This record gives sequence, structure tokens and C-alpha cells, in this order.
Amino acid sequence: MTKAALPSLTDQRRYWDERWDQHRLPNAYQQRRGDAVLAILKGLRLANPEILDFGCGTGWFTAELAQYGRATGIDLSEVAIAEARASYPHVPYIAGNLYDTTFPDQHFDVVVSQEVVAHVESPAVYLDMIGRILKPNGYLIITSANRLVIERWDYGPDPDAHIKFFPTRRSFKRMLRERFRVLYTTSIIPIGDRGVLRLVNSYKINKALGWVIPPRHIERLKEWAGFGYSLVALAQKRP
Repeated sequence: MTKAALPSLTDQRRYWDERWDQHRLPNAYQQRRGDAVLAILKGLRLANPEILDFGCGTGWFTAELAQYGRATGIDLSEVAIAEARASYPHVPYIAGNLYDTTFPDQHFDVVVSQEVVAHVESPAVYLDMIGRILKPNGYLIITSANRLVIERWDYGPDPDAHIKFFPTRRSFKRMLRERFRVLYTTSIIPIGDRGVLRLVNSYKINKALGWVIPPRHIERLKEWAGFGYSLVALAQKRP
């Protein structure tokens, strides 16, 4: 069986240009994910850290990160970066292929990577690059769409013009542990309506459970169990 060819860099850039041109502001899922990342960053209590936002899109989240340190955003989409620079001129943004970046070794205290690792040709090379530019004991806050949910949720058409290597919770942890110390993992945004998720997210079942368990606790239990749409991890570079 012949392995399907990956989309070209030109196709990927076109896809992301069109997507960010149509969706310049965060939706509810992106905002919830951003809140989770900020909560982790605040918990680190770093003093004016150097932060890189990998895959920053239209830059709205990099601007939020800039409230906690010296933040820089980078994205493949030139359309997204043009929007970011126009909307948040106080924040530095870079348009370019992440594999061609020339950041100095051991430069950043924190790298934030939201929904990027599943969309690159080689997740291993991507994580190695992050390890190179992080300072010893520097932190990686990383998220990825969860294969368990992706395969059990009808989220509409998804063009083949971008790479999609969605990890399971187990493979997500494994690829991080090969390069970093994994300090914390969870999932957020429980969703999905097929297979086991049809029961997990059943309105009737959750309503019945709500009589004895507060809904917020039910939500947290599902996130802890790995039923969330986004996998989230905090990892640390080894000294």
C-alpha cells in the first residue's frame, strides 16, 4: 500500500492563509484552550520570561502572553502575521516556515505550542527544535487535538491541504517524555458523540449524574480521563 503524499508547503500555506483570513478572532474552543495555557504559565511564576508562541495565527494569544513576559509570535501564514502586526504592533511577529527559523540555542524560557505538533511533517524534529531553543530547565506548554475525540466527533469537512497526525493521549505523552520531563498532562473541552463518547457526553446521563455530582466536577473528571478535545501538557527541558 502506497503511503499518501503529504501536502506541499505551498498548499499548507495557502490553507492556513485562507483559514486565518476567515477566522481572525478566537472561537470559544480556542479561548478556553488559551485560558488553560495561561493558567499553567501563571503557575510557573516566572519573572519576565522570554516566550515564543509557535503557530501564533492572528496573534491574539501572543498579545496575551506579552502581559507575562517578552513574547514573540511565529506562524507559517503571512496573512495571519500581517493581521497580527496590524492589530498588536507592540508585539514582534515572524512569518516563516518553522523549520527555517534561526533562533539561537537556549534562548527562550517558555515555548507555547498550541495545535501545531499534529500539523507538522515530523513531530520528532519539531520537538527537537523546541528543545534546542529552550534554556536548560525551560518550559514547553503544548496542546494537540485528541485522536480519541477527532475519530468520534463529526466536526465537518476538513481539507487535505494540511497535515493531520493527531496523537492519542498515550502517544502524546510518549513523544514528550523522549525529550522532556513531563510535569503535568490533562485534556480539556469534553466533546464527541460516537462510540464511548456517546455515553460520556450523553445529555440524559450527565443530567442524572448532576443530581449527585456538581456539573463542574463531572466536567473535570472527563477531562482527567482524557475525553477532552485538546490534550494539554507542561514539560520541562532537562538541564
